[in-house]
Amino acid sequence: MPGKKIIAAVILGMVAGIIGWGGFNTVLHATNRMDFCISCHEMRDNVYVEYQQSAHFQNPSGVRATCPDCHVPRDWGHMLVRKIQASGELFHWAKGSIDSPEKFQAKRHQLAKREWERLRASDSRECRNCHSFDAMAFHKQSIRAARAMRDAAKSATQTCIDCHKAVAHKMPDINAGHRAMMAELTQQAQHSPPQLGVTVRSLRPLPLRSDPQAEPEGELAAGMTVRVLAIAGDQAQVALTGWRRDGDDARLYARQGKRMALASLTQTARIRVMDGKAVEDADTGQTWTEARLDAWVARTALTADSQSLWAVAERMADDNCTLCHARKPAGAYTANDWLGHMNTMKRLTPLTDDEAALLLAYQQSHAKDTTP
Repeated sequence: MPGKKIIAAVILGMVAGIIGWGGFNTVLHATNRMDFCISCHEMRDNVYVEYQQSAHFQNPSGVRATCPDCHVPRDWGHMLVRKIQASGELFHWAKGSIDSPEKFQAKRHQLAKREWERLRASDSRECRNCHSFDAMAFHKQSIRAARAMRDAAKSATQTCIDCHKAVAHKMPDINAGHRAMMAELTQQAQHSPPQLGVTVRSLRPLPLRSDPQAEPEGELAAGMTVRVLAIAGDQAQVALTGWRRDGDDARLYARQGKRMALASLTQTARIRVMDGKAVEDADTGQTWTEARLDAWVARTALTADSQSLWAVAERMADDNCTLCHARKPAGAYTANDWLGHMNTMKRLTPLTDDEAALLLAYQQSHAKDTTP
């Protein structure tokens, strides 16, 4: 009798397990359908509308990639992990975190960035479910596209999502975050005049004047340090201390031997520069001379909070320097190398000239040959 009960219990357990497992898989795959993905208005009224305009929705070959094809792994293990992660998304759906177009747009970059990072971490696994370098007819691609694809196929550090963001949805405003941070820092600077004798940094490139009412005679670079000498209304007299390079009197540099622009000068300003000792650069043999210039700038664009200013630049780098590749830390290159990299890469970002100038100052100030 006990033996029969054990057998019956085992059979019932197996049946319950089969039913439970089948039910679990049914639910798992039911949530992998596009109609489930767009069952809430947050997705249906926002990203789904954009997706319908993309080649992933409609194309000459008639092959459609649905939401799960791009956002849910196919293999069971990674799929289960993704479903567990999605429980957080369900929580925010219930909470109403993005239940209006305004809320969704405010979080669009954060949501997109999270998905970009997930794809990068998996080497764009979901992209590779459909796309293969081995199956590409490079001769039917444009010369530029074929070259890029061949380079990507050989790369051990580059993956699909590095270059192919916003292929099915609109590109988010990647600069909204750092611009909000800068707006707050600027407001603080406007209401907190710098103290005399304090070292401050410029929030953006600033015109230099010989007195508060004079015409500009140069420009202080963004992110550069100056010492406050006097305050007059909304103007501050500051001391620029840097270096002149032999044969280049039109600029002052922040570091000896480094092409870190401190200021650009007109002929009038150059006459007022006070020179100090001269040194010969060990690497180039060029003569560099210590230099100082006292000038007036807008005090409302100066901050003593270097940490917050660099936080803006750090956010800027994190959001812009990952558009096409994994981000390189500032310490990966020398200060002079960063000048060339920024000149090459700036055109690929939506940064303004002033923003790019601040980012360059940040990268050069934290380069491998300028950090303490």
